[in-house]
Amino acid sequence: MTDTFWHDLSTRYSKEDWAKVPSIFAQEVKTYLPVGARILELGCGQGQDGLWFAEKENEMSVLATDLEPSALENAKAMKAERGIGTIEFEQLDLAQPSRFEDETFDVVYSHLALHYFDKKTTDQIFSEIYRVLRPEGIVAFLVNSVNDPEYKTGNEIEPDYFETAGTKKRYFSASTAHEFAKNFNVIVCDENGETYKDSAKGVHSLVRFVGKK
Repeated sequence: MTDTFWHDLSTRYSKEDWAKVPSIFAQEVKTYLPVGARILELGCGQGQDGLWFAEKENEMSVLATDLEPSALENAKAMKAERGIGTIEFEQLDLAQPSRFEDETFDVVYSHLALHYFDKKTTDQIFSEIYRVLRPEGIVAFLVNSVNDPEYKTGNEIEPDYFETAGTKKRYFSASTAHEFAKNFNVIVCDENGETYKDSAKGVHSLVRFVGKK
């Protein structure tokens, strides 16, 4: 995936109304997140979920990360506009080991950011998530589904992992999500997830996972 791909995607998403409100998934999983949680968000995009978690009434602090600098700049601008002090933003490449110390966060959260990697890298990412979570910590993620209309489009690099113009994507089932997150006790694992964008197209089959360390 090229820098241009992510920059163009960020520019397009920044103009959408749904990029300024908390996602459906964020609202669904909030009930599982402890009061006062320290959250690491992986792939924050425009920052709408992390900003919502960090609002005063939700009583959480957030370190929101993304690979794309322009997305982070957009998120920082929204932070300043809304006067939210309990969120910070940092550039992070999920394919590389993180700088975070062991057992640093109460929650690791990701909305549609963990499905761009080959199996080896995906396994490494889940090992990192487990490492940085405190005991009893929560992982919550939403990913592409094998029931998505785009499944099996492009060149299949490895099972359920395809290359298309500009990007590579992995498609999960509930069972493969459970396998990647095998070190966690399952709270939610299904194929009933949705986004505002996909719901408008009749797609309600994204994979949701919430687990406890």
